[in-house]
Amino acid sequence: MARFIAIQDNIFCEPCKECGARPVIEQLKGTFVVRCPQHKSHYKTKAGLINIDDWNLKNKTHPPLGNAENPQKAS
Repeated sequence: MARFIAIQDNIFCEPCKECGARPVIEQLKGTFVVRCPQHKSHYKTKAGLINIDDWNLKNKTHPPLGNAENPQKAS
């Protein structure tokens, strides 16, 4: 069973885009990976140093394009 290192609460991390879980750090042969604790298939950073910025960039939810309250009519 994999053992994970919890990321401190005072460090901002985007939740997993797939399931909403807070990421954890996994150590693999002397390198570190930031990943989702729920599923191995969800996004994880490349092995190396702890890269929370990459995690936040890839898991940022983007708002939908357009204005749902006032859609523009097609001409």
